[in-house]
Amino acid sequence: MAEVMASAATSVMGSVIGKLTAMLGEKYKLTRDAEQGICFLKEELSTMAAVLQNLADKDGDQIDPLAKDWRSKVRELSLDIEDCIDRFRLNHSHGGSKANFVRKAVRKVKILLQDRGLAEEIQKLKSLVIEQSERAERHNIHKYLAATQSVPLDPRAHEIFREVTDLVGIDGPRKEIIELLKCEEKQYKVVSIYGTAGQGKTTLAMEVYRNITEPFDCRAFVSVSQTPDIKKLLSDILSQISKNQFDGQTERWETQQLIRNMRDYLIDKRYLILIDDIWSVAAGELIQSALPRNDNGSRVITTTRSKTVAGSCCAGIIGAHMYKAQPLGDEDSQILFFKRLFWSHEDCPQNLREVSSDILRKCCGLPLAIISIAGLLANRSRTPEAWGNTLKSISAAVDKDSPIDKMKRILMLSYFDLPPHLKSCLLYLSVFPEDFIIDCRELILLWVAEGLIPGQDRKYGGAGEKLLE
Repeated sequence: MAEVMASAATSVMGSVIGKLTAMLGEKYKLTRDAEQGICFLKEELSTMAAVLQNLADKDGDQIDPLAKDWRSKVRELSLDIEDCIDRFRLNHSHGGSKANFVRKAVRKVKILLQDRGLAEEIQKLKSLVIEQSERAERHNIHKYLAATQSVPLDPRAHEIFREVTDLVGIDGPRKEIIELLKCEEKQYKVVSIYGTAGQGKTTLAMEVYRNITEPFDCRAFVSVSQTPDIKKLLSDILSQISKNQFDGQTERWETQQLIRNMRDYLIDKRYLILIDDIWSVAAGELIQSALPRNDNGSRVITTTRSKTVAGSCCAGIIGAHMYKAQPLGDEDSQILFFKRLFWSHEDCPQNLREVSSDILRKCCGLPLAIISIAGLLANRSRTPEAWGNTLKSISAAVDKDSPIDKMKRILMLSYFDLPPHLKSCLLYLSVFPEDFIIDCRELILLWVAEGLIPGQDRKYGGAGEKLLE
């Protein structure tokens, strides 16, 4: 939570400073007092922003309680200033060129009063800003402005997270599951893949889904998540299998009607359904109740973290198999790691091989952890010393943890390594529901509106696309 607060404070401050700059433009024609007040606020907040940015770069245990409290107070103050600016800009935007003379005259009087009110509000805010500046001086919070090491961003870093053409360690499991689904051609079959988060269950299931070459009358893929909207999930499956035949109708149907209509549609068809990320027995059973167990050679693939849920998905089905996803072995872990960083297993410098092996041991064969650490190291100097420091950070974070906790902590290390504005952009994604399909263009516009894209970059969609990468 402390890390979230740090990034949130930084992003709010950046947005406020941008709006204060815009207020000083010719458009608003401020009174002299208001203009001077805004200049003062902008200068003071810029100094505070530099401190906040340095606080955001530090772990929670590196910041004393007084600095944390100051950060929270400054964030609240930034929000108050932003509210004041937004109210003023909203009032100024009302009305238009088509208004008659009387309306224009009345509007000018209102704006004059608003400008005076703005000057008074700015004076109050100015007092609060001075108070926080003095508090920072008393508690020596400016010590956090000490220079921090900056490493240039490797322009190839975003390539670390692109799909690798030949997925590592997946051929064997993919073939095994496809063989399980192929045998007894006419029998209804289910394979439920289960295992720890980060083991690549979804990737494996999707590879099976894509590589089953047998003909099916219809296919569908849905992701369930921890708090599923069952009605939406059923509608989504029905839309995919029927190729939108029921569009405009499913919204009016209740859950039971959706189940009946889906069963009726599928009863005489050979279908392939992938149900990803089932969290509860109840959710899995409800979705499967809509899938008729016919003898047309239909196939269902499920993924879950829970062995109990996997067992529930297979219960009472003769042609059902539970498949436990396994972590990568040492060799496959190295291949994945080196491919992400050097494009080839053979291209890793000899002086980095020993420290690489030590780092990989901390990842416990979890593909997500390995990919995250590769992304972290992409912006580090390629020396044993730099990688050794990263290993120490990982060791301090993950020793004595379970594999799943280790992966979470490794992901947090990758988060800490992001620049402040990228942390804010990443945290903004939490406003969307789990498994929500986010439109990239809309997301970039939201980032711009919230002031999360720094400086002049906010004017260009290309900057937002680079942040997404």
